[in-house]
Amino acid sequence: MNAKKTEKRRRLKPIIISFVIVSVIGYLIYTGLRDTMTYYLTVSEVLAKSSEIQNQTIRVGGNVSPNSVQWDPKDLRLLFKIEDDKSSLNVDYRGVVPDSFKPGREVVVEGTYKSNGQFVATTIMPKCASKYE
Repeated sequence: MNAKKTEKRRRLKPIIISFVIVSVIGYLIYTGLRDTMTYYLTVSEVLAKSSEIQNQTIRVGGNVSPNSVQWDPKDLRLLFKIEDDKSSLNVDYRGVVPDSFKPGREVVVEGTYKSNGQFVATTIMPKCASKYE
């Protein structure tokens, strides 16, 4: 009887070890991808949920409105609007502006939506233009 139990354990051990290894690898892949994915709200979604999301760190995506960009190099302050098909949102950003930031381009900004309707951005992430455009 002991020989059968020993045989079962010997066959079961590699299966359990394989399961643990696959689980750990799967978890590492999941957490790595979760952190690199850029989830964001549209401008219209932010305005619709404005009371719920005030002072929370969120990401908002939209196109930089043409003729809305105001850059103050002395204070490293950038004021601009992002828009979607329905709405626009004022953005206030302080810091170094990415080289690929341009009016008309799509961006994702990360920061907080304030009660005055201003979005205070801490990060600007311009979307890369397609090489096929």
